[in-house]
Amino acid sequence: MARSDRGWRPTPAHLRALLVASFAMLAALVLHRPDLLVLGAPFATIALWAVLTRPRSSPTISCGISLTTVREGEATLWNVHLTRVEGMEEVTTVLERGVWSQLDPVSGVRTESLHDGEDDAGGDPARHTVSTAWRSLRWGQRNVGPGLVGATSSWGAFRFGPVELEPIGVRTLPLPAVFDTTAHAPHPQGLVGVNRAARPGEGSEFASIRPFQVGDRLKRIHWPVSARTGELHVTSSYADQDSHVVLVVDAFNDLGESEGIEGSASTLDVSVRAAGAVAEHYLHRGERVSLRVLGAADVTRVPPATGRRHLRRVLDTLAAIRPGTDRGDPDERLTRLGIGAGALVVMLSPLVSPVALQQAVALTSRGLTVVVIDSLPGDLAVPDHDGYGHLAWRLRLLERAREIRRIEQAGVP
Repeated sequence: MARSDRGWRPTPAHLRALLVASFAMLAALVLHRPDLLVLGAPFATIALWAVLTRPRSSPTISCGISLTTVREGEATLWNVHLTRVEGMEEVTTVLERGVWSQLDPVSGVRTESLHDGEDDAGGDPARHTVSTAWRSLRWGQRNVGPGLVGATSSWGAFRFGPVELEPIGVRTLPLPAVFDTTAHAPHPQGLVGVNRAARPGEGSEFASIRPFQVGDRLKRIHWPVSARTGELHVTSSYADQDSHVVLVVDAFNDLGESEGIEGSASTLDVSVRAAGAVAEHYLHRGERVSLRVLGAADVTRVPPATGRRHLRRVLDTLAAIRPGTDRGDPDERLTRLGIGAGALVVMLSPLVSPVALQQAVALTSRGLTVVVIDSLPGDLAVPDHDGYGHLAWRLRLLERAREIRRIEQAGVP
């Protein structure tokens, strides 16, 4: 709720009307010019009308948003609610445009007239709502606002406000990129996924035809082979099992300029959206997915789980990443990962920080299957303020290529 302490105040237009009317009447009396009195009469009439219809009370103002969580590219409504006051004719709202956002209207200014018979969207005739569309262009925590709201009386003679409205936080989830693969994940564990296990069990993929054993189901009897051999034979299958996929996002650095979902992407944009795509793919297949973030403080680890609600939790954690905020001991990060045996580790990194490369090699040496995805854009623009920026970047790329060859030699694809 918000309320103006200054109430309704006269506008410059009302003061000009009073001044012109007073000057015209005074000049008509002094100069004996009735025509001046006729010219000043409309201004006096409007000023008197505005005073008689001046609102006697102040409206109560509140604001809110339709959605507190959106995806990249989605929009929500910033709604300003005002109680109707007798004599109030127009309402104007102004919403400040923040970074990585769009407004409709583009200026963020919206003016609406209050006509008799108009009701609020919720059906309350005593309240009026002014809505402005706000669209988020990049993942992360965003603010809608701050904003201003004001109202005017008839003829724009008196003004209420402007009243400042506090910003409202909105979480923008990353829009996953397109990802699909038919390759089976290694080391499946469990019995709910679609990966074929290395051992026989209940499943849908044919393994072999073998002699009947005690405990076999009658529906698995293969009658053609049984009739030909004279002994009962059954069909066996491979077990359908799930896998544990660990997503490791390198957030030590965010290189490049991000222009949101409609422009160029930084390295962290690529990593976050790719992580969301991989998580969505494996979770829809019934696999267990967990998330670890390197280089970002105040980001909780997401334990392995499956399902749609778990995908939302993964995307919420990705949206909360603030790059380069973790300055802890690099040697302790491996122990904090807590990745068990048999997991498939998918690391998304621009491969610029040596710590991420060391983590990949260390995880491989523990017997885990590690896949590193390079998220460095090929057209990354590097600022060159002193003439040596491009040269330094070329040297760093040569060092990076050498480091990548080393981890490939260590068995990390």
